[in-house]
Amino acid sequence: MKSRFFYFVICLTVLNCQEKRADIEYKYSNKESFIKCNDVNAELFQEALYDFEHNLSENYVDKNPKLMIAYRQFIKEFMTKNANFNNLSNEHTLRIFEALKQTDNLIIESNNTLALNYKHPVFSCIAENIQDKDLKTTFNALLSTNSLSARMLQDALLSSSSKIGSDKHLATYVALEMYYTQLTNVDLTKKEDPKTNKAKDPHAGHNH
Repeated sequence: MKSRFFYFVICLTVLNCQEKRADIEYKYSNKESFIKCNDVNAELFQEALYDFEHNLSENYVDKNPKLMIAYRQFIKEFMTKNANFNNLSNEHTLRIFEALKQTDNLIIESNNTLALNYKHPVFSCIAENIQDKDLKTTFNALLSTNSLSARMLQDALLSSSSKIGSDKHLATYVALEMYYTQLTNVDLTKKEDPKTNKAKDPHAGHNH
């Protein structure tokens, strides 16, 4: 009886320590798995990144098909507040966004403004695995002093944009900080067709 009770307690502890698997369709589960850290819903964060990169490619493909160029263009537009998040989103993106908001202690919401909680374990995971040594040092220093923000890192990210596409941990930070926290007021009915610059049907191309 004691052994059964002990086993039950262990199982309950493990379940409580792990984040719940988000109830969404995982479209990119066949892509490379790169988050190996404990106490992190790796599947959700990886889905978030790959969907973000898909949207970047869709939005900037006519300008340059290379992901590194898409990142650079996106960061420039983010810095100048010209990024069109309606165009950079779709229904699946918004479902991921809701799942991220429901993730314990990841996103803080106040007055319709979202901010990241850098004490969430995904950020220490990112900090540990950034490939660029100088950027890794800067990221860790800002994280340790509770000074991490898009404003503090945007110039460094812009100058390192050629590396972001191949550094999936750093790219995950960009996706969370500069993209998903900006989606509160996204309206897919205002999504524009890049060929006509007019609003297009958000359901176009989907089977329902």
